[in-house]
Amino acid sequence: MSPTRRSAVGLWVGIVGVLLLAGGGGILLATPRQKGDAPAAAAPVASSVVAAVGGPKGLYPDAAGRLRVRIADREPARLPSDGVPPGWTLKEFAGHAAIELVRSDGRLAARLHSERASFAIHRDVVVELREFPYLSWTWKVTRLPAGGDVREAARDDQAAQLYVIFPRWPSPRTASDVIGYVWDSRAPAGTRIKHPRADNVRIVVVESGPARLSEWRTYERNVAADYTALFGRQPPRVGKLAVMVDSNDTRGEAEALFGDLIFARTPQGGTEIPTPVLR
Repeated sequence: MSPTRRSAVGLWVGIVGVLLLAGGGGILLATPRQKGDAPAAAAPVASSVVAAVGGPKGLYPDAAGRLRVRIADREPARLPSDGVPPGWTLKEFAGHAAIELVRSDGRLAARLHSERASFAIHRDVVVELREFPYLSWTWKVTRLPAGGDVREAARDDQAAQLYVIFPRWPSPRTASDVIGYVWDSRAPAGTRIKHPRADNVRIVVVESGPARLSEWRTYERNVAADYTALFGRQPPRVGKLAVMVDSNDTRGEAEALFGDLIFARTPQGGTEIPTPVLR
């Protein structure tokens, strides 16, 4: 196996394994086991709460009934501010992360810059998709990895990536499901990929190419419907979210800014990309 392919395999193992268990197992204790799993005693989690598992408090629906997952739990006194946003955790897969909180076009955002690197920031959540099936988010890509293509293992780099992780027992590292929404340099919007070396990972391309660079873009997905279409069963609770940038395969640069993420009971009016293709 070539070094590039070994790197790709390790990256996906890292995403599923590290992102699930980085919180010291707290997310697994708070996530219901699936059919056939051994029973475990755990405190019930209200379905209307997005909880920072292990943290001092949860986040409750706002006046519009939405659950907001903030890109930073608190805003620094001065911006820009280097470092991982409060409430999130960093995982570096290759190279070194460059992260700063900034104010862009009036909104607080996390800027992730990759120079031949691959890294993610992630946080624990508990979201019941039967109640809050819609996920909307905003991001702005300022630099795409030249030649990046999610369909090719040797060029699998994207500037903007959002991962929704569903812990599944009894083997969360290998059995947990992941949906990734990405802005790809080349693959057409609407493309869906089942990762060839990670059967539990599905990728959906929601934006493609440079036409909308340096613009804030808003997206919305019915994650419950996506999960059912991609995995052929009803979704468990969401257990973790991650945003990511990488340009290590193409050996170049990539940069994106990420805003808040919102779960809602009904559509909020974002851009829903049709996804008819499963490769």
